[in-house]
Amino acid sequence: MIMIKKLSLTFGSKTKAQEMLYLMHDLKEVVRQGYYEEEFPKVKKYCNDNDLFMITSKFKVLLAEESNYSNKGIRVTEKDKSVGMHFVYISKNEQKAYLASYYELIENNKDLGLLLGYPECCIEFFCNNFNEKDTNPEHQPTNFLTNISKREEDNVIISHFPCNSNCPASIEIAKRKMDLIIDIDKYRAEELMESLKVNKNNEN
Repeated sequence: MIMIKKLSLTFGSKTKAQEMLYLMHDLKEVVRQGYYEEEFPKVKKYCNDNDLFMITSKFKVLLAEESNYSNKGIRVTEKDKSVGMHFVYISKNEQKAYLASYYELIENNKDLGLLLGYPECCIEFFCNNFNEKDTNPEHQPTNFLTNISKREEDNVIISHFPCNSNCPASIEIAKRKMDLIIDIDKYRAEELMESLKVNKNNEN
């Protein structure tokens, strides 16, 4: 079985599997993902088998939309009986996993973004534009590397909102990640390139 597809059986999607590969190959220091409690055992086993630290958020999120990629949600305590999604923070470094959990808890989006490896320009863009009325501050894609419009179809390379589609820092991050995917799973690389290609008329 193709590696990323195989890993997706543990992590629930190809996108989440990619993020774990970025972590294992030192392209990210911390991975932040959402899971329901029944999904924990597989993820915990992978982390234990690979000497990774997994920290679980002290709250749950009740998604406001019927989508695993929804950015709208209501925070409730972990003791709440409602069925909600926990965030988990996975890293080779225990302190950084705890820090990510703490930054999210106190809603420090800037330091959380830096820890997750996002460009400062994109963190500033997110902090200035993300709000209850706009929970999806994405741009018209003009570069397949930074195209996040297909993430609900499980096709995306980066995990942040780029400040613009041609953000040099985001493109550089995406190139490194794409190079890894090409080396590890050419089938997935082709799938991403086909899905994320943009209309030439939109390119600068």
